[in-house]
Amino acid sequence: MLIALALNRLPLAIALAARGTSMSAGTPVALGPLPLGEPRIGMPSAGAEATGIRSGMSLAEALTLCPGLVLVPPDPAGVQARAARLISDIQALGLPVEEVSPGRVLIDSAPGLRLHGGPQRLVERLVTVAPGESLQLGAAPARFAALMAARLARRRPRILAASDVPEALASLSVQLLHEDGGVPKRVCETLMLVGIGRLGGLASLSRLAVRDRLGVAGLAAWRMARGEDGSQIVAQDPSFLLTAELRPGEPIATDAALEQAVSVLLERALADPARNGREPRLVRLSAHLVTGESWLCEAPLREACGEHRRLQLALMQKARRLPAPAERLAVVLAEFAPGSRQLALLDPAGRERRESLDEAASQIRAALGESALLRVIELAPQSRLPEHRYGLAPR
Repeated sequence: MLIALALNRLPLAIALAARGTSMSAGTPVALGPLPLGEPRIGMPSAGAEATGIRSGMSLAEALTLCPGLVLVPPDPAGVQARAARLISDIQALGLPVEEVSPGRVLIDSAPGLRLHGGPQRLVERLVTVAPGESLQLGAAPARFAALMAARLARRRPRILAASDVPEALASLSVQLLHEDGGVPKRVCETLMLVGIGRLGGLASLSRLAVRDRLGVAGLAAWRMARGEDGSQIVAQDPSFLLTAELRPGEPIATDAALEQAVSVLLERALADPARNGREPRLVRLSAHLVTGESWLCEAPLREACGEHRRLQLALMQKARRLPAPAERLAVVLAEFAPGSRQLALLDPAGRERRESLDEAASQIRAALGESALLRVIELAPQSRLPEHRYGLAPR
């Protein structure tokens, strides 16, 4: 059984908390566009959704539909910090966890059932990881079904048995296959064009018909709609981060001041004894702007590096896009690798190539996540069905 945990409307809640404002339940509120980004709104509140506002809608269209819409500046740094704390709190309970999106995770309940005294006690412990926040909990035997159970949950956790999954998912939109299941958008658009707008309609089709018309991606969508997409998660290892923060007396408004501040922050982070000689593969800069917004940028490195000058060069290429003067800056070092490795006098054949491939793979994971790089494995090579012969697994 998989448990899906979601902090309801986390980006909007973090943005409202950062501004120190509170809105009534019926007030139409939405996240404003990112600084220097496209003029599109972010996550809307329930009151805004009732007027037809949707995430990703153009700003002009949203204000036409709802002239009283209140826009709140987004806080991506705050969202990332809260999402990281959520994962850390769940891992502290001894549970494997996989992040689906910031504030939404999948948890394998099997290791925690005996540890916490059964399903009811386990759910009670999970509720404590987000006290006072709007928490949605759902459970089901399959990944996509668990995420949908969390969407359907209201005041109490929604638990779906295998026999309940088809009926519970039947009335949901096929668009959720793209939003939560990672199915290509073209597959959902094709289904909508032929009049299949609900998951129940997709689940009622034959497997061969879906495969012949929509291919492998369509077959994956069909399995999700039927609750047959498996219960395996890619558990995340506890992440080790080094953070250095700077609060200057005056806002940082020039490139020279920004470069000097980044240099000081990198020196502090690299000098931290907790680093223990390890070298980061990812550098992150977050800033709180004088406008009340936050800003975030990341610089994945081609290879793990602990040199101050190289880290500063990599980070400043992104940091110069800072959209407004910053009142507070923070540098985070992540994705650490062992440093100061002893070099052999004569390298074995192929070692340099293997190390280059490993570094490239690590760079891809640091930039795009663990699921961005998979390997093909044999499942049933003698099967007469091509899709049963091979599968994908984390590299």
